[in-house]
Amino acid sequence: MAKKSISQKRADRQRQDNLALQRVFNVFLVGLAAECYLFFVYRGYVMGTVDSLLVWNTILKIGGWAGLVMLLGGGIAAAVKRTNKTFCRIMVWVAAAGLFLAASGWVMTTWFDRGVTAMCIAVPVLTLLGLVYYLFQHECFASTVILSGALFAVWVCGNGLGGAWKILVTVGAVAAILILGALAFLAVQIKRGEGKLGELRIFSPECDYRVLLAVCGVSAVAILVALIFPTASFYLLWALGILLFAEMVYYTTKLM
Repeated sequence: MAKKSISQKRADRQRQDNLALQRVFNVFLVGLAAECYLFFVYRGYVMGTVDSLLVWNTILKIGGWAGLVMLLGGGIAAAVKRTNKTFCRIMVWVAAAGLFLAASGWVMTTWFDRGVTAMCIAVPVLTLLGLVYYLFQHECFASTVILSGALFAVWVCGNGLGGAWKILVTVGAVAAILILGALAFLAVQIKRGEGKLGELRIFSPECDYRVLLAVCGVSAVAILVALIFPTASFYLLWALGILLFAEMVYYTTKLM
């Protein structure tokens, strides 16, 4: 196979950069649109009159069922026509929109104002994770997801262990620790495969697995401490937040 010229390599790199920027732009627009939708729901469903509350409750329920249909239909169509990349991409977007409508509708009609608030927080977080996925290395995305999950788990332990959800929160925290252990084991296997799991490339060849394993270990310890001492969750949230910031700075410097 003939080697590519320098100009061809630059053109390929330019196309890859443009594709990544387009994906980042798409993720940002989707997140912005979802947040605007939730803003209108909050104004009409939570802050509105009784009549508007009933109307929005009906809209959310209908939207939830419609979203479920879109999720199933889009997923099946994408799987059947996976050889047609353009059609498959459109169906994936349809399925993703359906998932959002179904999940948000169920959460907001089940927990009312708390559900709307939770969705208003979840959408920006998921949007930022999408931006991290397309802008940074995959190992950065994995570390960011793990630390974000640990922050959520510690917050839940600090606020849910004293109420009626104590058993469920405890089971969830133990499950999170076990999942972190499984992820650490999986990272070791990927390291042995030089960034690959079988034939699938997971992390870059330059991946520093010490950071990934340290993130798993610190997250597991933080959740365990919050589970045993719920009052320490406030300080653990600060510690994990600082660690998340440091991790993002570290991977940003690696891109330079």
